[in-house]
Amino acid sequence: MEIVLLIVPLQSFASMRHEMSGGTAEQLRRDIEATRELTDARFGVNITPMGAAFTESRAKICVEMEVPIVTTGRGDPGTPIVRLLKEAGILVLPVVPSVAHALRVEEEGADAIVASGCEAGGHVGSVATFPLLPQVVDAVGVPVVAAGGIGDGRGFLAALALGACGIQLGTRLIATEESEAPQGYKERILEARETDTLVTAALTGKTVRALVTPTLRTYESARLRGAPAEELEPLVRELRAAVRSGWREDTPGAAGQICGLVREIRPVAEILEDILSGAAALAGRLAVLAGRESRQELTDSKAGSG
Repeated sequence: MEIVLLIVPLQSFASMRHEMSGGTAEQLRRDIEATRELTDARFGVNITPMGAAFTESRAKICVEMEVPIVTTGRGDPGTPIVRLLKEAGILVLPVVPSVAHALRVEEEGADAIVASGCEAGGHVGSVATFPLLPQVVDAVGVPVVAAGGIGDGRGFLAALALGACGIQLGTRLIATEESEAPQGYKERILEARETDTLVTAALTGKTVRALVTPTLRTYESARLRGAPAEELEPLVRELRAAVRSGWREDTPGAAGQICGLVREIRPVAEILEDILSGAAALAGRLAVLAGRESRQELTDSKAGSG
């Protein structure tokens, strides 16, 4: 099995703004052209599910501009779009929150699947990465990438042990020198603990894990006590306006629970090197431990037979 380290940016503050406004076809074309100017390597485009017409139009742009990889979220995009992309030679990697979604997108022709647990930032399901990942691996025949709650070599090695062929990083890459996220967003992630995010449907209508703000906490508290719509709707409008208006202190930017491990803004290359070297060092220690136990078992066996 080939081991890959797959890096896909988290659906963060900027992409939530894009989703809520819909973005434009021209913006996507400009972004693809700009990416090609930056690298000769293969890259991917994530198509945010905003209805069949939006998904189809963005998929056609990817075909037209010969994008090599397309990722999708929420179990999207469905058989016709997968067929359209694959006929153009594009690799399709849907992100899924459950085994049922994984089986469906495999049947539709997905080349690989990203199993994303609810620890992740952005749109999430209800199953955590540790139980989700091995069940998806057991259920499908295509490679599976792990996402959600992974930010260092320990998480990478754990994902491989659970059957993944690689990992998807999101929150860890927001707080990097290369990230175009606002500085205030990066600093919020550095300050956040593992308990400073929550899952809410207030931002997009679907469940999103985001950094807690006073307004978001007020909304969720009101929702949980069964507040009427006339109390909730103004809070929803305020939250969505905060996302649309640009970064400010009360913006509920998407972030995963791994933010509790992120303590400094660093270059992406350093982070990846640390992940790989950390996983290799830990794997070596585990191999030594396994060797010791095997030798002890052999010794005990010989003593017993004597």
